[in-house]
Amino acid sequence: MQRARTIGNLFWLWTLLGTLWAWFLPSHFTWFLGVVPGTGIKLTAVGLGVIMLGMGITLSFADFRAVLKMPQAVGIGVAAQFLVMPFVGWAVATVFGLADELKLGLILVSCCPGGTASNVVSFLARANVALSVLMTMCSTMLAIVLTPYLTKAYASAILSVDAPAMVWTMVTIVLVPVLAGVLLNQCLGARLRVVREISPLVSIAVIVLIVGAIVGKTKELIIENFGPLLVAVFV
Repeated sequence: MQRARTIGNLFWLWTLLGTLWAWFLPSHFTWFLGVVPGTGIKLTAVGLGVIMLGMGITLSFADFRAVLKMPQAVGIGVAAQFLVMPFVGWAVATVFGLADELKLGLILVSCCPGGTASNVVSFLARANVALSVLMTMCSTMLAIVLTPYLTKAYASAILSVDAPAMVWTMVTIVLVPVLAGVLLNQCLGARLRVVREISPLVSIAVIVLIVGAIVGKTKELIIENFGPLLVAVFV
């Protein structure tokens, strides 16, 4: 258990190494942007589902009941997601004078809901994973309305959102895998000890694959806008 946690705590290092690997050997990662043969299901969607299943295995229904007793925590987190981040994205893009298309991209990312990687980071930081999962679900639902509105407000851009697709994504990638993981944990308990130990490592591997795939695919664009884009994103 200690060895797995030590490896997990080096999440930043594995992500950095994966990014460098993808930079020099893009094809080793870009395959992950494809689909499961014969199904049309995106491999990234499967990977994200695996991440949330792994997080669910570390949780119990009692964890969620405890979070539901403090709804203000969820409210504050979601409010910060859509009040602080969009403003910061706009401010950074403006201060660094990004080109219009890059400015729009940074603002759009800032207006998006929380993702699965935040749940993994919460686990590694020994934070409240149940709270993180609920925030992800709530922010995804609110993003149907708030992401287009905030993008228009900060970037004067009209963004259409496929609401049914977004809800379906939240259900299939977040809700169902987490619920399945919690049920497995409730039913099998101690027999999942080894699985619980390695699930964060599997999650990290999937995140590194996704990051590497994106870096590998957009390498030329990154080179073209390396200076201002890199600084703005890290800020």
